[in-house]
Amino acid sequence: MSEKQGDGVSRRKFLRNAGVVGAAGAAISAGAVSTGTVMAADKLGAKCDDCDYDVVVIGGGFAGVTAARDSMKNGYKTLILEARNRLGGRTFSSEFAGHKVELGGTWIHWTQPFVWSEVQRYGLKLKETPEPFAEEQQTVRILHEGKSVEPTLEELIGISKAIKAYFADTPKLWERPFDAKYTWKQLLAVDGMTGADRFAQLKLTPLERSFVDAYVAGIAHTTSDRTSYLEIARWWALPGGSMTAFVDACGRYSFKDGTISLINAMINDGKPQVRLSVPVAKVEEQGNRVLVITEGGEVIRAASVIVAVPMNVLPRIAFSPALDPALVQAAKEKHTGSGVKVFVRTKGKLPGDGKRLGVAGSSHPINVLATYAKAEDHTIFVGFGADPEKLDIQDRDAVQAAVSAFYPDLEVESCYGYEWTLDPYARGTYCSYKPNWLGKYYDHFQKDRGRVVFGQGDHGEGWRGFIDGAISAGSQAALRTHKLLG
Repeated sequence: MSEKQGDGVSRRKFLRNAGVVGAAGAAISAGAVSTGTVMAADKLGAKCDDCDYDVVVIGGGFAGVTAARDSMKNGYKTLILEARNRLGGRTFSSEFAGHKVELGGTWIHWTQPFVWSEVQRYGLKLKETPEPFAEEQQTVRILHEGKSVEPTLEELIGISKAIKAYFADTPKLWERPFDAKYTWKQLLAVDGMTGADRFAQLKLTPLERSFVDAYVAGIAHTTSDRTSYLEIARWWALPGGSMTAFVDACGRYSFKDGTISLINAMINDGKPQVRLSVPVAKVEEQGNRVLVITEGGEVIRAASVIVAVPMNVLPRIAFSPALDPALVQAAKEKHTGSGVKVFVRTKGKLPGDGKRLGVAGSSHPINVLATYAKAEDHTIFVGFGADPEKLDIQDRDAVQAAVSAFYPDLEVESCYGYEWTLDPYARGTYCSYKPNWLGKYYDHFQKDRGRVVFGQGDHGEGWRGFIDGAISAGSQAALRTHKLLG
Protein backbone atom coordinates (compact mmCIF):
# COMPACT_ATOMS: atom_id res chain seq x y z
CA MET A 1 0.00 0.00 0.00
CA SER A 2 1.38 3.41 -0.86
CA GLU A 3 0.93 6.51 1.24
CA LYS A 4 -1.40 7.89 -1.46
CA GLN A 5 -3.74 4.95 -1.30
CA GLY A 6 -7.20 5.08 -2.75
CA ASP A 7 -10.34 4.98 -0.67
CA GLY A 8 -11.67 1.65 0.54
CA VAL A 9 -8.61 -0.51 0.01
CA SER A 10 -9.75 -4.09 0.53
CA ARG A 11 -8.46 -6.33 3.31
CA ARG A 12 -8.32 -9.10 0.74
CA LYS A 13 -5.40 -7.35 -0.95
CA PHE A 14 -3.60 -7.24 2.37
CA LEU A 15 -4.33 -10.91 3.03
CA ARG A 16 -2.68 -11.94 -0.24
CA ASN A 17 0.56 -10.35 0.94
CA ALA A 18 0.42 -11.01 4.68
CA GLY A 19 3.60 -12.56 5.94
CA VAL A 20 5.10 -12.64 2.45
CA VAL A 21 5.82 -9.09 1.36
CA GLY A 22 4.29 -7.27 4.32
CA ALA A 23 3.55 -3.55 4.24
CA ALA A 24 5.14 -1.50 1.49
CA GLY A 25 8.21 0.45 2.50
CA ALA A 26 8.89 -1.61 5.59
CA ALA A 27 12.48 -1.93 6.70
CA ILE A 28 13.72 -5.48 6.27
CA SER A 29 16.65 -6.76 8.30
CA ALA A 30 20.09 -5.44 7.46
CA GLY A 31 22.25 -6.86 4.70
CA ALA A 32 24.16 -8.86 7.28
CA VAL A 33 21.41 -11.47 7.24
CA SER A 34 20.74 -11.56 3.53
CA THR A 35 20.81 -14.92 1.81
CA GLY A 36 24.32 -16.05 0.99
CA THR A 37 26.16 -13.78 3.43
CA VAL A 38 28.86 -15.62 5.38
CA MET A 39 28.12 -15.43 9.09
CA ALA A 40 30.08 -16.80 12.03
CA ALA A 41 27.68 -19.75 12.23
CA ASP A 42 28.67 -20.79 8.70
CA LYS A 43 32.29 -21.21 9.74
CA LEU A 44 31.52 -22.82 13.09
CA GLY A 45 31.22 -26.59 13.16
CA ALA A 46 28.40 -28.27 15.05
CA LYS A 47 29.51 -29.96 18.27
CA CYS A 48 26.91 -32.69 17.81
CA ASP A 49 27.84 -35.61 15.57
CA ASP A 50 25.47 -36.12 12.66
CA CYS A 51 23.93 -32.65 13.13
CA ASP A 52 23.88 -29.65 10.85
CA TYR A 53 23.52 -27.25 13.77
CA ASP A 54 23.75 -27.33 17.53
CA VAL A 55 20.75 -25.02 17.86
CA VAL A 56 17.93 -24.24 15.43
CA VAL A 57 15.71 -21.35 16.48
CA ILE A 58 12.22 -21.30 14.97
CA GLY A 59 10.99 -17.71 14.76
CA GLY A 60 12.89 -14.50 14.13
CA GLY A 61 11.18 -12.08 16.49
CA PHE A 62 12.91 -10.61 19.53
CA ALA A 63 12.66 -13.88 21.47
CA GLY A 64 14.20 -15.90 18.64
CA VAL A 65 16.92 -13.38 17.78
CA THR A 66 17.92 -13.07 21.45
CA ALA A 67 18.04 -16.85 21.83
CA ALA A 68 20.15 -17.17 18.68
CA ARG A 69 22.59 -14.43 19.65
CA ASP A 70 23.11 -15.90 23.12
CA SER A 71 23.45 -19.43 21.76
CA MET A 72 26.17 -18.29 19.36
CA LYS A 73 27.98 -16.59 22.23
CA ASN A 74 27.74 -19.87 24.14
CA GLY A 75 29.71 -21.48 21.31
CA TYR A 76 26.91 -23.27 19.47
CA LYS A 77 26.44 -23.27 15.72
CA THR A 78 23.01 -21.63 15.46
CA LEU A 79 20.44 -21.13 12.71
CA ILE A 80 17.33 -18.94 12.75
CA LEU A 81 14.45 -20.08 10.56
CA GLU A 82 11.96 -17.26 9.95
CA ALA A 83 8.77 -17.79 7.96
CA ARG A 84 8.50 -14.17 6.84
CA ASN A 85 10.84 -12.30 4.54
CA ARG A 86 12.07 -10.15 7.44
CA LEU A 87 13.13 -10.39 11.05
CA GLY A 88 11.32 -8.71 13.92
CA GLY A 89 8.22 -10.85 14.42
CA ARG A 90 5.38 -8.68 15.70
CA THR A 91 7.59 -5.61 15.58
CA PHE A 92 7.80 -4.00 12.18
CA SER A 93 9.81 -0.83 11.43
CA SER A 94 8.44 1.16 8.52
CA GLU A 95 7.91 4.66 7.15
CA PHE A 96 4.73 6.64 6.63
CA ALA A 97 4.37 10.20 5.36
CA GLY A 98 8.08 10.78 5.88
CA HIS A 99 8.03 9.58 9.49
CA LYS A 100 9.51 6.43 10.98
CA VAL A 101 6.72 4.35 12.47
CA GLU A 102 6.32 0.99 14.15
CA LEU A 103 3.49 -1.17 12.86
CA GLY A 104 3.73 -3.53 15.83
CA GLY A 105 5.47 -3.32 19.23
CA THR A 106 6.93 0.13 19.75
CA TRP A 107 7.56 1.66 23.17
CA ILE A 108 10.14 0.76 25.79
CA HIS A 109 11.08 2.07 29.23
CA TRP A 110 13.75 1.74 31.93
CA THR A 111 11.24 -0.19 34.09
CA GLN A 112 11.56 -2.89 31.41
CA PRO A 113 14.94 -4.32 32.48
CA PHE A 114 15.75 -6.67 29.62
CA VAL A 115 15.18 -4.35 26.68
CA TRP A 116 16.71 -1.40 28.53
CA SER A 117 19.91 -3.35 29.15
CA GLU A 118 20.10 -4.01 25.40
CA VAL A 119 19.71 -0.28 24.69
CA GLN A 120 22.63 0.34 27.04
CA ARG A 121 24.68 -2.52 25.63
CA TYR A 122 24.50 -1.27 22.04
CA GLY A 123 24.23 2.46 22.71
CA LEU A 124 20.99 2.80 20.76
CA LYS A 125 19.33 6.19 20.51
CA LEU A 126 15.76 6.90 21.57
CA LYS A 127 13.03 9.33 20.60
CA GLU A 128 9.92 10.49 22.41
CA THR A 129 6.26 10.49 21.39
CA PRO A 130 4.98 12.79 20.02
CA GLU A 131 7.90 13.78 17.86
CA PRO A 132 9.18 16.43 18.31
CA PHE A 133 8.49 16.04 22.03
CA ALA A 134 7.64 18.95 24.30
CA GLU A 135 5.86 19.23 27.63
CA GLU A 136 2.82 20.91 26.16
CA GLN A 137 -0.87 21.14 26.85
CA GLN A 138 -3.01 18.23 25.71
CA THR A 139 -6.62 18.50 24.63
CA VAL A 140 -8.69 15.49 25.71
CA ARG A 141 -11.94 14.39 24.09
CA ILE A 142 -14.11 11.53 25.34
CA LEU A 143 -16.81 9.86 23.25
CA HIS A 144 -19.74 9.80 25.61
CA GLU A 145 -23.41 9.11 24.81
CA GLY A 146 -22.70 9.57 21.11
CA LYS A 147 -20.98 12.93 21.53
CA SER A 148 -17.37 14.10 21.72
CA VAL A 149 -16.99 15.97 25.00
CA GLU A 150 -14.08 17.78 26.59
CA PRO A 151 -14.13 16.98 30.32
CA THR A 152 -14.16 19.77 32.86
CA LEU A 153 -11.51 20.04 35.56
CA GLU A 154 -13.93 18.53 38.04
CA GLU A 155 -14.61 15.62 35.67
CA LEU A 156 -10.88 15.08 35.11
CA ILE A 157 -10.40 14.85 38.87
CA GLY A 158 -13.20 12.28 38.97
CA ILE A 159 -11.55 10.31 36.17
CA SER A 160 -8.26 10.29 38.06
CA LYS A 161 -10.04 8.89 41.12
CA ALA A 162 -11.83 6.32 38.95
CA ILE A 163 -8.52 5.05 37.55
CA LYS A 164 -7.12 4.68 41.06
CA ALA A 165 -10.26 2.86 42.17
CA TYR A 166 -10.13 0.47 39.21
CA PHE A 167 -6.57 -0.53 40.10
CA ALA A 168 -6.87 -0.22 43.88
CA ASP A 169 -6.32 -3.92 44.57
CA THR A 170 -3.37 -4.26 42.17
CA PRO A 171 -0.66 -4.06 44.90
CA LYS A 172 -2.01 -7.14 46.67
CA LEU A 173 -2.61 -9.04 43.43
CA TRP A 174 0.75 -8.27 41.82
CA GLU A 175 2.99 -7.45 44.77
CA ARG A 176 5.81 -8.94 42.71
CA PRO A 177 4.79 -8.65 39.04
CA PHE A 178 7.83 -10.70 38.01
CA ASP A 179 6.77 -13.54 40.33
CA ALA A 180 3.15 -14.59 39.91
CA LYS A 181 3.51 -17.52 42.30
CA TYR A 182 4.28 -15.14 45.17
CA THR A 183 0.61 -14.07 45.27
CA TRP A 184 -0.77 -17.11 43.48
CA LYS A 185 -3.74 -17.63 45.83
CA GLN A 186 -4.84 -14.01 45.47
CA LEU A 187 -4.53 -14.22 41.68
CA LEU A 188 -6.50 -17.46 41.41
CA ALA A 189 -9.27 -16.00 43.57
CA VAL A 190 -10.11 -13.49 40.82
CA ASP A 191 -8.79 -15.45 37.84
CA GLY A 192 -12.22 -15.63 36.24
CA MET A 193 -12.87 -11.89 36.38
CA THR A 194 -12.97 -9.93 33.13
CA GLY A 195 -11.91 -6.36 32.70
CA ALA A 196 -15.59 -5.44 32.41
CA ASP A 197 -16.51 -7.36 35.59
CA ARG A 198 -14.39 -4.96 37.60
CA PHE A 199 -16.69 -2.07 36.67
CA ALA A 200 -19.60 -3.77 38.44
CA GLN A 201 -17.65 -3.52 41.72
CA LEU A 202 -17.22 0.26 41.44
CA LYS A 203 -19.43 3.33 41.51
CA LEU A 204 -18.35 5.25 38.43
CA THR A 205 -20.15 7.84 36.39
CA PRO A 206 -20.79 6.88 32.74
CA LEU A 207 -18.12 9.38 31.66
CA GLU A 208 -15.56 7.91 34.08
CA ARG A 209 -16.35 4.40 32.93
CA SER A 210 -15.92 5.38 29.26
CA PHE A 211 -12.46 6.77 29.96
CA VAL A 212 -11.24 3.81 32.01
CA ASP A 213 -12.78 1.34 29.57
CA ALA A 214 -10.84 2.99 26.73
CA TYR A 215 -7.55 2.30 28.48
CA VAL A 216 -8.61 -1.25 29.37
CA ALA A 217 -9.27 -1.89 25.67
CA GLY A 218 -5.96 -0.28 24.74
CA ILE A 219 -4.06 -2.42 27.23
CA ALA A 220 -5.67 -5.73 26.30
CA HIS A 221 -6.12 -4.87 22.60
CA THR A 222 -9.60 -6.34 22.82
CA THR A 223 -12.92 -5.44 24.40
CA SER A 224 -13.00 -5.31 28.19
CA ASP A 225 -15.46 -8.20 28.45
CA ARG A 226 -12.99 -10.59 26.77
CA THR A 227 -9.77 -9.95 28.65
CA SER A 228 -8.71 -11.04 32.11
CA TYR A 229 -8.79 -8.32 34.75
CA LEU A 230 -5.51 -9.72 36.05
CA GLU A 231 -3.86 -8.84 32.74
CA ILE A 232 -4.93 -5.22 33.07
CA ALA A 233 -3.75 -5.10 36.68
CA ARG A 234 -0.37 -6.60 35.73
CA TRP A 235 0.29 -3.79 33.24
CA TRP A 236 -0.55 -1.25 35.93
CA ALA A 237 1.74 -2.86 38.51
CA LEU A 238 4.81 -3.27 36.31
CA PRO A 239 5.84 0.40 35.90
CA GLY A 240 4.95 1.33 39.47
CA GLY A 241 1.19 1.81 39.71
CA SER A 242 0.53 5.39 38.61
CA MET A 243 -0.95 6.98 35.50
CA THR A 244 2.22 8.96 34.79
CA ALA A 245 4.43 5.88 35.04
CA PHE A 246 1.99 3.84 32.99
CA VAL A 247 1.80 6.38 30.15
CA ASP A 248 5.58 6.83 30.08
CA ALA A 249 6.27 3.08 30.11
CA CYS A 250 3.72 2.22 27.44
CA GLY A 251 3.68 5.22 25.13
CA ARG A 252 6.58 7.65 25.38
CA TYR A 253 10.03 6.25 24.51
CA SER A 254 10.92 4.29 21.39
CA PHE A 255 13.94 3.49 19.19
CA LYS A 256 15.05 6.46 17.09
CA ASP A 257 16.09 4.12 14.27
CA GLY A 258 13.26 1.66 14.79
CA THR A 259 12.94 -1.65 16.58
CA ILE A 260 14.86 -3.14 13.66
CA SER A 261 17.95 -1.29 14.95
CA LEU A 262 18.05 -3.55 17.99
CA ILE A 263 17.32 -6.67 15.92
CA ASN A 264 20.23 -5.82 13.62
CA ALA A 265 22.54 -5.04 16.54
CA MET A 266 21.81 -8.46 18.03
CA ILE A 267 22.34 -10.23 14.71
CA ASN A 268 25.60 -8.39 14.03
CA ASP A 269 26.80 -9.17 17.55
CA GLY A 270 26.00 -12.89 17.66
CA LYS A 271 26.25 -13.59 13.91
CA PRO A 272 23.96 -16.62 13.75
CA GLN A 273 22.99 -17.93 10.35
CA VAL A 274 19.60 -16.59 9.27
CA ARG A 275 17.25 -17.97 6.66
CA LEU A 276 14.17 -15.95 5.75
CA SER A 277 10.95 -17.11 4.08
CA VAL A 278 11.40 -20.63 5.46
CA PRO A 279 8.27 -21.78 7.34
CA VAL A 280 8.66 -24.89 9.49
CA ALA A 281 6.19 -27.76 9.05
CA LYS A 282 7.37 -30.32 11.60
CA VAL A 283 9.70 -30.84 14.55
CA GLU A 284 10.59 -34.47 15.28
CA GLU A 285 12.75 -35.63 18.18
CA GLN A 286 15.00 -38.62 17.48
CA GLY A 287 17.07 -39.50 20.51
CA ASN A 288 20.11 -37.21 20.62
CA ARG A 289 18.96 -34.98 17.80
CA VAL A 290 15.91 -33.18 16.46
CA LEU A 291 14.76 -33.09 12.86
CA VAL A 292 13.34 -29.78 11.67
CA ILE A 293 11.34 -30.22 8.47
CA THR A 294 10.48 -27.11 6.48
CA GLU A 295 7.32 -26.62 4.44
CA GLY A 296 9.54 -26.98 1.38
CA GLY A 297 10.51 -30.50 2.49
CA GLU A 298 14.08 -29.76 3.62
CA VAL A 299 15.29 -31.70 6.66
CA ILE A 300 17.65 -29.93 9.08
CA ARG A 301 19.33 -31.90 11.86
CA ALA A 302 19.96 -30.18 15.18
CA ALA A 303 21.11 -31.07 18.67
CA SER A 304 18.34 -28.86 20.06
CA VAL A 305 15.51 -26.62 18.90
CA ILE A 306 14.26 -23.40 20.47
CA VAL A 307 10.63 -22.64 19.61
CA ALA A 308 10.07 -18.87 19.56
CA VAL A 309 6.91 -18.50 17.47
CA PRO A 310 3.76 -16.69 18.68
CA MET A 311 1.44 -18.87 20.70
CA ASN A 312 -1.47 -18.49 18.28
CA VAL A 313 0.47 -20.05 15.38
CA LEU A 314 1.94 -22.97 17.30
CA PRO A 315 -0.62 -25.43 15.79
CA ARG A 316 0.86 -24.71 12.33
CA ILE A 317 3.83 -26.86 13.32
CA ALA A 318 3.47 -30.62 13.84
CA PHE A 319 5.46 -31.99 16.78
CA SER A 320 6.55 -35.57 17.31
CA PRO A 321 6.07 -36.64 20.07
CA ALA A 322 2.92 -34.54 20.35
CA LEU A 323 2.88 -31.43 22.49
CA ASP A 324 1.19 -31.12 25.87
CA PRO A 325 -2.57 -31.13 25.03
CA ALA A 326 -3.15 -28.13 27.33
CA LEU A 327 -0.57 -26.13 25.38
CA VAL A 328 -2.25 -27.01 22.09
CA GLN A 329 -5.69 -26.17 23.47
CA ALA A 330 -4.56 -22.72 24.62
CA ALA A 331 -3.04 -22.05 21.20
CA LYS A 332 -6.25 -23.09 19.46
CA GLU A 333 -8.33 -20.89 21.76
CA LYS A 334 -5.96 -18.01 20.99
CA HIS A 335 -5.15 -15.18 23.36
CA THR A 336 -7.28 -12.05 23.24
CA GLY A 337 -4.80 -9.61 21.67
CA SER A 338 -6.58 -9.04 18.37
CA GLY A 339 -7.18 -5.32 17.88
CA VAL A 340 -5.91 -2.79 15.34
CA LYS A 341 -3.25 -0.10 15.25
CA VAL A 342 -3.49 2.59 12.60
CA PHE A 343 -1.36 5.61 11.72
CA VAL A 344 -3.28 8.58 10.39
CA ARG A 345 -1.99 11.63 8.52
CA THR A 346 -4.22 14.67 8.93
CA LYS A 347 -4.05 17.84 6.90
CA GLY A 348 -2.32 20.94 8.22
CA LYS A 349 -0.44 21.86 11.35
CA LEU A 350 -2.21 20.86 14.55
CA PRO A 351 -4.15 23.90 15.79
CA GLY A 352 -3.01 25.38 19.06
CA ASP A 353 0.50 23.96 18.73
CA GLY A 354 -0.33 21.36 21.37
CA LYS A 355 -1.32 17.69 21.22
CA ARG A 356 -4.58 15.81 21.26
CA LEU A 357 -5.96 12.68 22.86
CA GLY A 358 -9.24 10.99 22.06
CA VAL A 359 -10.64 8.11 24.13
CA ALA A 360 -13.74 5.95 23.78
CA GLY A 361 -15.06 2.78 25.40
CA SER A 362 -14.15 -0.61 24.00
CA SER A 363 -17.30 -0.79 21.85
CA HIS A 364 -16.05 2.01 19.57
CA PRO A 365 -13.84 1.54 16.45
CA ILE A 366 -10.96 3.55 17.96
CA ASN A 367 -10.47 3.48 21.72
CA VAL A 368 -7.35 5.61 22.00
CA LEU A 369 -6.27 8.23 19.44
CA ALA A 370 -3.04 10.11 20.26
CA THR A 371 -0.70 12.58 18.59
CA TYR A 372 2.34 10.69 17.24
CA ALA A 373 4.32 13.29 15.25
CA LYS A 374 3.90 16.91 14.15
CA ALA A 375 5.00 18.80 11.07
CA GLU A 376 4.28 22.17 9.51
CA ASP A 377 1.79 20.88 6.96
CA HIS A 378 0.43 17.73 8.61
CA THR A 379 0.06 15.79 11.84
CA ILE A 380 0.42 12.06 12.44
CA PHE A 381 -1.89 10.34 14.91
CA VAL A 382 -1.79 6.73 16.11
CA GLY A 383 -5.02 4.97 16.94
CA PHE A 384 -5.78 1.72 18.74
CA GLY A 385 -9.02 -0.22 18.38
CA ALA A 386 -10.25 -3.33 20.18
CA ASP A 387 -12.01 -5.04 17.29
CA PRO A 388 -10.80 -5.28 13.65
CA GLU A 389 -14.37 -5.97 12.55
CA LYS A 390 -15.32 -2.43 13.57
CA LEU A 391 -12.62 -0.62 11.60
CA ASP A 392 -10.99 -1.41 8.27
CA ILE A 393 -7.69 0.40 8.72
CA GLN A 394 -7.05 0.14 4.96
CA ASP A 395 -10.14 2.27 4.25
CA ARG A 396 -9.46 6.02 4.50
CA ASP A 397 -13.15 6.91 4.61
CA ALA A 398 -13.77 4.51 7.50
CA VAL A 399 -10.77 5.90 9.39
CA GLN A 400 -11.96 9.46 8.68
CA ALA A 401 -15.33 8.66 10.26
CA ALA A 402 -13.68 7.17 13.34
CA VAL A 403 -11.32 10.15 13.76
CA SER A 404 -14.08 12.71 13.14
CA ALA A 405 -16.07 11.21 16.01
CA PHE A 406 -13.41 12.70 18.31
CA TYR A 407 -12.23 15.75 16.36
CA PRO A 408 -14.50 16.80 13.45
CA ASP A 409 -11.96 19.41 12.30
CA LEU A 410 -9.31 16.82 11.42
CA GLU A 411 -9.13 15.91 7.72
CA VAL A 412 -7.60 12.47 7.10
CA GLU A 413 -5.30 12.49 4.07
CA SER A 414 -4.07 8.91 4.38
CA CYS A 415 -3.84 5.99 6.79
CA TYR A 416 -1.43 3.12 7.26
CA GLY A 417 -1.24 -0.05 9.31
CA TYR A 418 -0.55 -3.76 9.39
CA GLU A 419 -3.27 -6.28 10.16
CA TRP A 420 -1.68 -8.78 12.49
CA THR A 421 -4.85 -10.84 12.83
CA LEU A 422 -4.61 -11.63 9.10
CA ASP A 423 -0.89 -12.46 9.21
CA PRO A 424 -0.65 -16.29 9.15
CA TYR A 425 2.52 -16.13 11.24
CA ALA A 426 0.98 -14.00 13.99
CA ARG A 427 -2.81 -14.54 14.03
CA GLY A 428 -3.11 -11.77 16.57
CA THR A 429 -1.29 -8.88 18.17
CA TYR A 430 0.56 -8.98 21.47
CA CYS A 431 -0.48 -11.68 23.91
CA SER A 432 -3.19 -10.93 26.45
CA TYR A 433 -4.58 -13.79 28.51
CA LYS A 434 -8.25 -14.67 28.83
CA PRO A 435 -10.09 -15.10 32.15
CA ASN A 436 -9.18 -18.36 33.95
CA TRP A 437 -6.02 -18.83 31.89
CA LEU A 438 -3.66 -18.56 34.83
CA GLY A 439 -5.21 -21.53 36.58
CA LYS A 440 -5.74 -23.58 33.41
CA TYR A 441 -2.56 -22.98 31.43
CA TYR A 442 0.12 -21.03 33.30
CA ASP A 443 2.01 -24.11 34.49
CA HIS A 444 1.95 -25.59 30.97
CA PHE A 445 3.60 -22.65 29.19
CA GLN A 446 7.38 -22.58 28.59
CA LYS A 447 7.78 -26.22 29.65
CA ASP A 448 10.62 -27.76 27.68
CA ARG A 449 10.39 -31.30 26.40
CA GLY A 450 13.50 -33.31 25.69
CA ARG A 451 15.61 -31.36 23.22
CA VAL A 452 12.80 -28.95 22.32
CA VAL A 453 13.02 -25.74 24.35
CA PHE A 454 10.26 -23.13 24.47
CA GLY A 455 11.15 -19.45 24.47
CA GLN A 456 7.99 -17.64 23.42
CA GLY A 457 7.60 -13.97 24.30
CA ASP A 458 3.88 -14.55 24.91
CA HIS A 459 4.66 -16.27 28.20
CA GLY A 460 6.78 -15.81 31.28
CA GLU A 461 6.90 -13.27 34.07
CA GLY A 462 6.89 -9.49 34.08
CA TRP A 463 6.45 -7.73 30.74
CA ARG A 464 5.36 -10.77 28.73
CA GLY A 465 3.72 -9.73 25.49
CA PHE A 466 6.18 -6.82 25.23
CA ILE A 467 9.58 -6.54 23.55
CA ASP A 468 11.03 -6.80 27.05
CA GLY A 469 9.25 -10.08 27.75
CA ALA A 470 10.36 -11.52 24.41
CA ILE A 471 14.02 -10.72 25.12
CA SER A 472 13.67 -12.28 28.57
CA ALA A 473 12.06 -15.43 27.15
CA GLY A 474 14.74 -15.82 24.46
CA SER A 475 17.57 -15.26 26.93
CA GLN A 476 16.22 -17.83 29.38
CA ALA A 477 15.65 -20.35 26.58
CA ALA A 478 19.28 -19.97 25.53
CA LEU A 479 20.41 -20.55 29.13
CA ARG A 480 18.35 -23.73 29.41
CA THR A 481 19.67 -24.90 26.05
CA HIS A 482 23.21 -24.33 27.30
CA LYS A 483 22.49 -26.56 30.31
CA LEU A 484 20.98 -29.17 28.00
CA LEU A 485 23.90 -29.29 25.58
CA GLY A 486 26.69 -28.69 28.09
